[in-house]
Amino acid sequence: MARNHRRGFTLIELMVVIVILGIIGTIGFFYATRNVDPAKWESARTEMSEMHKALLNWSLNNDSEFPDSLEAIAADFPGGRVPTDPFTKAPYSYERTESGFRLTCLGKDGAEGGTEKEDRDIVFDERGQAEPAE
Repeated sequence: MARNHRRGFTLIELMVVIVILGIIGTIGFFYATRNVDPAKWESARTEMSEMHKALLNWSLNNDSEFPDSLEAIAADFPGGRVPTDPFTKAPYSYERTESGFRLTCLGKDGAEGGTEKEDRDIVFDERGQAEPAE
């Protein structure tokens, strides 16, 4: 008499594999998301550097004056839109000063100062980045 031998995985084997995949997925998720805020900070610094260049270019074409708002340089960016703060999704803080302008991002905490990289302020003026980046 021949016996039928079924080949396949038991329920226990499948559950063990699912648990192992869940553990690996959780570890991967943790490592992937822990660098999001520093990446947003670097993105803000890069965008602000490009905005700085666009403001200087605008000034060269407008008798060394700076615009009253960032909308004046919108055409220099994709889609005709000025980049926004990656932390708040609001426009970067921009103000004209006696000597030029001040462009500011307050970082993740939204408050002046900060010790962690993602909390530190990023400030540009007509001369470039006004605060140390590191």
